Amino acid sequence: MSKRNLLVAVLAMGWLGCATPEQEYFGGSRSRANVFVSPARGAITKVAVMPFKGQTELIGTSVSDLFVTEILRSGKYELVERGRMAQVLSESELALAGLSASRAAEVGNMLGADGVIIGTVDEYATVAQRGHPYPVVGVTARMIDCKNSKIIWSVDLAKRADSKDVTMPEHARAIVHEMMSGLYQKWN
Repeated sequence: MSKRNLLVAVLAMGWLGCATPEQEYFGGSRSRANVFVSPARGAITKVAVMPFKGQTELIGTSVSDLFVTEILRSGKYELVERGRMAQVLSESELALAGLSASRAAEVGNMLGADGVIIGTVDEYATVAQRGHPYPVVGVTARMIDCKNSKIIWSVDLAKRADSKDVTMPEHARAIVHEMMSGLYQKWN
């Protein structure tokens, strides 16, 4: 084998063994999230992410938007556009946040989704430690199969930031990423 062909073979083997960007982004993160993934997942491809229920509408919507970004990065699902969800829900006179699992599945069906993600922002506050405020964020999310209202996956995580210099939005982003990393690692 010539040096050129050997070099090409070595480079090709290196490329074949490389992780995808999704594997690097999610697989490289250590997650302490509590994760459940149903063995009977079904064929969920199109998903609607509802605004999460939180202390305020803004907090719930902001955290669900973080989930949208992480889901897009995973490449796992096609997402229903938020504007389309708002249109369907306003026509049905339904509130976006805080839907029950069965009602969320009905809305998902109206949107043409296979699954719907609902969630709750349980904690979004600061705690004092040695006279400094530290962000604390707790989130619970689950995906419901629109055909049978069964839970496909569920994930939750609550924790305090390691540094007082972390802002609340930064900490929320880190929590959602850790949750999605835990899910991604269980999917594969």
